[in-house]
Amino acid sequence: MSNFILIIFCLAAGIISRKFNWVAKDGFKALNAWVLYFGLPAISFNFLPKLSWNNSLIFTMLGPILVLSGSVLFFYIVEKVTRISKRTSHTLMLIAGLSNTSFVGFPLITAYFGVDALPIGIVSDQMTFFLLSSVGVIIAMKGSLKKNKQVDYKFILKRVFTFPPLIGCLLALIIPKFIDISSLDDFFKILGSTVSPIALFSIGLQLNFGIVKSEIPNISYALIYKLILAPALVVLIALSLGLKGEIIQVSMFEMAMPSLVATSIILNQFKLNTKVGNSVIGLSIPIGLLTTFIWYQLLITFFM
Repeated sequence: MSNFILIIFCLAAGIISRKFNWVAKDGFKALNAWVLYFGLPAISFNFLPKLSWNNSLIFTMLGPILVLSGSVLFFYIVEKVTRISKRTSHTLMLIAGLSNTSFVGFPLITAYFGVDALPIGIVSDQMTFFLLSSVGVIIAMKGSLKKNKQVDYKFILKRVFTFPPLIGCLLALIIPKFIDISSLDDFFKILGSTVSPIALFSIGLQLNFGIVKSEIPNISYALIYKLILAPALVVLIALSLGLKGEIIQVSMFEMAMPSLVATSIILNQFKLNTKVGNSVIGLSIPIGLLTTFIWYQLLITFFM
C-alpha cells in the first residue's frame, strides 16, 4: 500500500511543483539524467547478477514486440478507415505501441509484485528501449514531414549502444562473471531506490493534460489500444500457450503500462504530431493507474 501511495504522492508533487514554479521549466531534464545515467544502471547491478535464466523470459522479451506490431497493424487500419494523415497514424503507432516499462512500470511492479520481481521488468524495459531506438525510429522516419526519409542505420545503432541503461545492463551481466562485486550490493540497492520517486516526480513535472478537441478521436484510439487492446492481445496469447507463473504475470503487467514518455523525444525529433502524442502520454498515466489495477486483478486470478 505504501508503494502505491508513493506513486500518487510523487506524481502529485511534480504536478504541484510545476504549477507553482518551484522547479525550473526544464528541471525534469536533470532528474531524467540522474535516472538514466545512475539510477537505472544501479538497478541492473542490484538485480541482474542474481537473475537466473528462465525460458518464460522469452515471453517477457516477446511482449513489447507483440504490442508494437499490433499497434502498427491497428493504426494502419485506422488510417485507411478514418483517412487520417500518415504523420498522425505513425504518431499513434509509436505512442500506443511502446509501454512505460521503467519510469512507471518499476514503481508499479514494486507496489503489486514486490521488489524481487524487478529483474523481469528490467528485461522488458531493455527490449522496449531497443524497439524505440530501432523500429521506433524507422516508423518515425516513414511518418515524418522531413523530405529525407531514408533510414540511417548508423544513427539507429548509435542510439542503441550509447543508451546508459543498456550499457549498465550489459556491464551488470558481464562484470560479476570476473569480479566479485557483492560487497557493493547495499550501495547499488540504495542508489537504485532513488529511481521510483525521482522518475515519478519528473513525470509529474512533464504531465500535459491539454487536449485539442479535433484530436479527441485520435487520442481515444491511442488510449483504447494502449490500455485495453494491447494488454488483452498479450493475455490472449499467453492463455493460448497455457503460460502461467510470476514471470508471465509481470511480463503481461508491463504491457498494460501507460505510454512511454521517452517516445515524445522521437516525436519532436521527426516532427510528428506532438500535440496528440503529449496528450496521450499525459492522460494515459492517471487512467493507467486504474486500468493496471484491473489488469493486476485479472492476472493474479487466471495466471497463478
